[in-house]
This record gives sequence, structure tokens and C-alpha cells, in this order.
Amino acid sequence: MDSTQPVILKPIERCDACFKETGNDDVYCANCGYPLKGTALEQNGFIYNQNKADFDLVAFKKRVDKAGRTLFYLSGIFIAATILNFFEMKDDPGVASVVIPGFILGAIFLLLGEYSKKKMLACFISGLCLFVIIQLIHIFNNPEFDLFYTVFVVAIIVYLVLGIKSSVEIEKIKKEHNLT
Repeated sequence: MDSTQPVILKPIERCDACFKETGNDDVYCANCGYPLKGTALEQNGFIYNQNKADFDLVAFKKRVDKAGRTLFYLSGIFIAATILNFFEMKDDPGVASVVIPGFILGAIFLLLGEYSKKKMLACFISGLCLFVIIQLIHIFNNPEFDLFYTVFVVAIIVYLVLGIKSSVEIEKIKKEHNLT
């Protein structure tokens, strides 16, 4: 006689907010915190707050994208300035001392711009610090005041600072709402 009993499979429970698999006895989703056994008001409130967080993230991501483009623009500016310096100094024996650092800076800002899609805050802080150091060296070597250049430098710094601020806000919203 066969003593095996048929196995009754329980249906897989999924979270209504993030659609991850949950345990049948879970009160809250382990992934996003959705109140699985909560009232309709609690569940709707959770969804509302998630949607509001998504809306806030969109606004901050626009500012982060602007700051990321600023890193790409800086890369292009450094490479273009290096090419111009090369043609101005092509007969000078010290041309390599200007061209090589210019291309390296352009490559660094290009990499920071590309990597800022993954690690926003670290790239913007690094880009801002590098840019400020370059400007301090420039001021030390060329102490004359140029209004256009100063406005340009301040605009770049403002975009990078706004990117840093928005990156911090994005991380804060993600942490508050358990978003990944």
C-alpha cells in the first residue's frame, strides 16, 4: 500500500507594490515594506507615498542629469583647449607639458561623466574637487581678472553643487521609501 499523500502546493504570494515573492505569514514585504496584511487605507497610503517619491525622484534626476552633462562638457572643453594649445605651441619644446595633462584631465572628466550614472555623489564630489583645484592653479599662474572666465567657472561650480545636492536628496528618498 502506498502511504504517500498528495502534496498540496500553496500559491505563491507576491507583493502588490514590488511584485517580489513573499511568505504567506509575512505582515510586511521584506523588499519594499508594503503592508501585506494592512487595511486598504494603509495599502493605498503606501502606494501613494511610493508614487510621490517617484515624482520627487524625477525632479531630482533632472538636476543630476544636468550636472552629469556638465562633467561631459568639461571633458570637451579640456580636450578642445588642449588641441588649441597644441597648435599654438607646436614649435615649443615644452608642448608636451601642456598637451598631456590637458588630455588626461579631459579623459578624467569624461570617465567621471560616464560613471556618474552609477555613482552620482562620488563622481560629482570628485569632479567638483578636481575642477576647483584646477581653477586654483590657474588663478595662481594667471592672477589677472577676467569677468567672462569667472562667470563661467562659477556656473560650472553651481551646476556641480546642485548635482551633489540632488544626489544626496535622491539617496535620502530611496532610503526613506526602501527603493533600490
